[in-house]
Amino acid sequence: MPRLTTTCLLALALLICAGCHHAGTIPPSWLGKSISSVDDQQPQPQPLAFAHTSKTSSNNAHAQLQVFICYGNQLSNHTALRLTVPDKQTLMWDPGGTYLQNDPSRARRHDVITQNAPTVNQWWHYRRDGCREPVMEVFQWSIDPRQANRLHAILLDYQDPNDPTQTFEPDAGGLQCCKKVSEFLMRFTGDHPHVTKKMFWPHKLGEHLWTQNPDSVMVFRSEGDSLIYRRDAEPPTSE
Repeated sequence: MPRLTTTCLLALALLICAGCHHAGTIPPSWLGKSISSVDDQQPQPQPLAFAHTSKTSSNNAHAQLQVFICYGNQLSNHTALRLTVPDKQTLMWDPGGTYLQNDPSRARRHDVITQNAPTVNQWWHYRRDGCREPVMEVFQWSIDPRQANRLHAILLDYQDPNDPTQTFEPDAGGLQCCKKVSEFLMRFTGDHPHVTKKMFWPHKLGEHLWTQNPDSVMVFRSEGDSLIYRRDAEPPTSE
């Protein structure tokens, strides 16, 4: 039998350790409603105001932080982050990715798409059709304007405006997307969501984000129903 190369052995070990992942376990307190797609033009009822256009001008729009967990047939594949802030350009951080990298209509500074960022639908179609991924989770939080403007500045300027010594590295190498996004959440988002360590596997980050009180979670599937989940009841308060 031919000797296995180091690369083959590593790939085999990853498959054995990771298994097959098709979205995380949905907590029992979350209820799902079927959706065919997300309408980029119609406003969503609160707290589901997804603000999908590349620039939001509505006075009623809320700032939104979205984290994407993408699943392949065997492994969880990719993690990305999207930020919408009223009256500012929507930003999409695609660490280590190549989404429309050579498209002149989109300004991609390092791994941050700063103009004409994809909508949720566009991102799902790209991951489903271009990357052949059957499942994608979208975790979403509404965030206050001050925090939203801070995160927007960090993604654009690569440093925290509240503390310029805290810098942000937007680029990622191969297999580093989840590590970079989880580190960003750990350093800059506080409790919305609260992340305490860097994570390598996207599905592990997804499992954790279910516990971080997102306003909603969309689970897109290429086969079967795509569902949007909201928690049925608020978690009990601690004594």
